[in-house]
Amino acid sequence: MAETEVKKSAGTKLNAFLEKNRKAVLVSFLVIIIALIAFISISVISSKNAAKDVARIDEISFSMTNNSATLEQAELDTRATAALEALKPFLKKNGIAGVRANMLAAEIAFLQKDYESAINYWDATFAKGKKVYTAPLALYNKAVCLEQLGKTEDAAKLYKDAAEYEDFVLASHALFNYARVLETLGNYTEAVAVYKEVSDKYPSDKWANLAKTRVIALQVENKAE
Repeated sequence: MAETEVKKSAGTKLNAFLEKNRKAVLVSFLVIIIALIAFISISVISSKNAAKDVARIDEISFSMTNNSATLEQAELDTRATAALEALKPFLKKNGIAGVRANMLAAEIAFLQKDYESAINYWDATFAKGKKVYTAPLALYNKAVCLEQLGKTEDAAKLYKDAAEYEDFVLASHALFNYARVLETLGNYTEAVAVYKEVSDKYPSDKWANLAKTRVIALQVENKAE
């Protein structure tokens, strides 16, 4: 009896955590894009023109975010709109400049809750960088946007696809989100299987701990064995 109560308590707490922090669970890693892409830029820039383009894009990003914590929403919106306008010449470029520009544009569109546009930018990011680290990141963040639009099944597939990329730093998070979306869709048996996969593949990861708790909660609710 005591064990059952502990399981129920754990399940209830996680449900509350996921509900309260749903957006954080979805987009908590969106803010690392700039740092990651800076590293990639240093690694793959092969021409002076590309280096110049990336430097200009970084200037646009800095102009938008500099001292932003002290600004009113109206000024933040004005900066975001100006940044999107300034990015236009770079969005159709190939290589790292095109990837970088579309990633920044996608982030801005997401913050403006323009999820359709963000999806288009993530599609361009993926198309321009299929063989680099940004590919699974583009799929992951496109899935986030799809969830915001209520396109849950499409989001599930992209979380799964992103998680399958070797050495993707957010693979455990993507796999957890895949299981979470399956649970939302009522596919409890499959969700439990994926939650267990998270805990098996990433035993020391925080998402593994959450996955284990979700399995317990679903079992307590008699939704899965």
